[in-house]
Amino acid sequence: MKRRQAVVVGLVVGVTASAGVIAAAAGKAPVRPSQGPPVGPMVRADTGAGELLLVVVGGVFSSRAEAEAANETLAFGDLQGYYVVPVAQFQGFRQQVGEPSDFALVSAFRTKGGAQAFVELAATFGNTATILPERVRSLGGLYAGLGQEASPDGTGPLLGPSEESLP
Repeated sequence: MKRRQAVVVGLVVGVTASAGVIAAAAGKAPVRPSQGPPVGPMVRADTGAGELLLVVVGGVFSSRAEAEAANETLAFGDLQGYYVVPVAQFQGFRQQVGEPSDFALVSAFRTKGGAQAFVELAATFGNTATILPERVRSLGGLYAGLGQEASPDGTGPLLGPSEESLP
């Protein structure tokens, strides 16, 4: 009987010690060095201040909270989709929309092709998207998606004004 007790006590002590060693080893994660700055050029958030832009509208709202709530219900897969901006950010926007509003869901573009591609993308997700009939002047402010369309020369994203967007 004493031998059996000694074996049980030995097993309990051995299992407990093993669990303690494993827990101590698992708790010491290796320290990873800082990743540093991202590789490649950093692209600033481009507001297109002073440019004449094409704006795709997903809706207009009387408050930022309403616009943000509506934006959360719209799916665009892994893409951003619309941006919530004050309508006063674009000169001529309010006159073209025709509805009294202070905030809108928009995505801004420099080229007609970029705006049309976005409208097609929105349609594939079942989202409403309307290109304003005339270009509007960006007064700066919040980022509204510039830089997401392809450069007409095929070299990558369009990261600056185009001939069409310059006044």
